[in-house]
Amino acid sequence: MVACSNQAVTATPAILIATAPLPTPRPTLTPRPTATISGAANSVVVNTQRDPGPTPTPIFYTVQDGETLIPIANRFGVSVADIIVANPGLEPGRIQVGQRLVVPSAGASRGSSSSGQLLPSPTPAPYTTRGVNVYRTAAGSLECLGEVFNPGPSALNNVQLQISLFDDGNKVLTSSIFFVALDTIAPGQTSPFRVLFTDPPPNFSRFTVRPMRGEAIDAASRFVRMELTRKEGVAIDATQFKISGDVVNRDTVNARNARVIVTTYDDQKRVIGFRNVTLGDGNLAANTQIGFDVTLVSSAKVAEYAVAVEGLK
Repeated sequence: MVACSNQAVTATPAILIATAPLPTPRPTLTPRPTATISGAANSVVVNTQRDPGPTPTPIFYTVQDGETLIPIANRFGVSVADIIVANPGLEPGRIQVGQRLVVPSAGASRGSSSSGQLLPSPTPAPYTTRGVNVYRTAAGSLECLGEVFNPGPSALNNVQLQISLFDDGNKVLTSSIFFVALDTIAPGQTSPFRVLFTDPPPNFSRFTVRPMRGEAIDAASRFVRMELTRKEGVAIDATQFKISGDVVNRDTVNARNARVIVTTYDDQKRVIGFRNVTLGDGNLAANTQIGFDVTLVSSAKVAEYAVAVEGLK
């Protein structure tokens, strides 16, 4: 299933069958190509009993020395909660000088349930949606996993998509606009995404995933040069999969918010799980190596995996 700038991924409920649990633990598996630039992760939980709020026009603001979210919010006439919602993965007590924040418009944040999402790009940069995996969980929710592939030549930022659920009459029952897990996707690399409908419409029969936004940026101006020097994945038991490895900061400057995002796939190359883990305390000095161990639960037998590495300047 593929979606470029004006093409949607469409699927029938054929894959809406919960996948089987992991069988007997397997030895080390073959990794997929590794991403080397990434950003903050985001998982969207959608309660379909509530209608999404209006989409605000965003403002991009660079954090100055000594600032916190409170004076920034006061400056633009919005609440701290609005800024947190508009910046998935943001840790309020750990904003950094030079960090870029998305600030929703005051008109959209006051008197409405702002979603904190960006307006669609007039012409989104081309990218591909693949590995989409939609299934019902044991609790009756509907989980949608997948990934975006950036064919290049530039890194992509603010990659945003929309998933819609339809009935047999082609009527939209509910939809959600969401960001991918990584803030920036390097050329030739991927970013996973996840959306959870906690109370999906019972008469839903198919879904579409289509691109909404994607901006080409110069990633070198924001990210340090990180390298994954070792990676290994192995099944622990019938439900858990462990990925370990080593990361080196190859740049001449220290990295902050250093992290890895691991993604697992089934034998049909569908995304079945991902996890975002901070490396150490998030700070990695220039020319320094650090190891990681990540354990995650996937919805099916793990056949492949990928590791993305990031570090902000």
